[in-house]
Amino acid sequence: MSQMTRRERLLAALRGEDVDRIPWSPCMDAYFTSSLPEQGYNMDLIETLRFLRCDIMERHVPILEAVYDNVSFREIIRGDTIVHEYVTPVGTLVEESKRSGKTTYRSKHLLRSVEDIKIYQYIVEHTSYRPRFDEFLERDRFIGDDGLATPSGNLTPIQSLLQHLMGVEGVVYNLFDHPDEMNQLLETMHQKNLESYRLLAESPAPVVFTYEDTSTTVMNPAMYLTYSAPQLDEYAEILHRAGKVFITHMCGKLKGFAHLIAAGAMDGVDSLCPPTTGDLWAHEAREVWGEDKAIIGGIEPPALVWMSASETVEYVVDVLNRMAPGKAFILSSGDAVSYGTPIENLLAITAIIEQRGQYPLKGDIRPEEIRL
Repeated sequence: MSQMTRRERLLAALRGEDVDRIPWSPCMDAYFTSSLPEQGYNMDLIETLRFLRCDIMERHVPILEAVYDNVSFREIIRGDTIVHEYVTPVGTLVEESKRSGKTTYRSKHLLRSVEDIKIYQYIVEHTSYRPRFDEFLERDRFIGDDGLATPSGNLTPIQSLLQHLMGVEGVVYNLFDHPDEMNQLLETMHQKNLESYRLLAESPAPVVFTYEDTSTTVMNPAMYLTYSAPQLDEYAEILHRAGKVFITHMCGKLKGFAHLIAAGAMDGVDSLCPPTTGDLWAHEAREVWGEDKAIIGGIEPPALVWMSASETVEYVVDVLNRMAPGKAFILSSGDAVSYGTPIENLLAITAIIEQRGQYPLKGDIRPEEIRL
């Protein structure tokens, strides 16, 4: 097969088509690149990915904008605490976050009572979406043939509540204590999501991600079947009618959901993470899902921090050999590349792909033959 552009290679892999070589596209953001000056580099995200000679998939590129009617927002910073206020005619919601080290964590969720649920119901009902297609196209042109700009579709309502608005305990208790209010909110959020996905279907983006962070550590199979699977299938149906690829980012522990994900309408799973952060190796997922779903991932991000370059080669060679022939597979980190990851380890992966990543993989790569 003749050499593909990085953009062509990614799109072909996502669609389950033949490629010239296995795509290598780490999930990366400013969390990693902010650590590069400690290694003597000063590059932004796209500069870093081009330096690594990766197949670029930039994440979270803006494409839609939420518009709020009769809702105002205010941010207050008190030392290491960041307060966000949502002010509406029916009440005010308050969320707090705290800075710690190199990260920020949510210390007080936005929704903590049934009264908060009713206020947020008002906010959702008074939300609409408008396109930012020109801004997306500008970013996509900047990346060019080096890869893809990828937008983020809204999370399923249950994942929005679990990850951002309520937390696990809040969701579970409120589903039991206030089922009517919770189910009304979940359905209203879903209907608004459908509006946003219809706009995404009209957008110039060929691929849409949703960042579900699905994991058996935060939900059980019954909850997934009730509150995630049907909603994801509806989003997939809307995008498929427009000829788009729909990828669900699921970076958690997935073994308990693997057979349920296999039945889903999504075209693939992003940031599939092996042990010990996750619990599913890429070749194990392929055994359950067959070749019907694209798999993006295979490398545990924390492992890339502590391994040497030679250990990285051994690790990644094993992943590739087990994934042979590599159909519908994009080698990536199983979620964002960690702060402080040695750039030499990432370049070692590039060396493997450039020297022995030709498709179809034969499963016979030997670590000692890779030249670093």
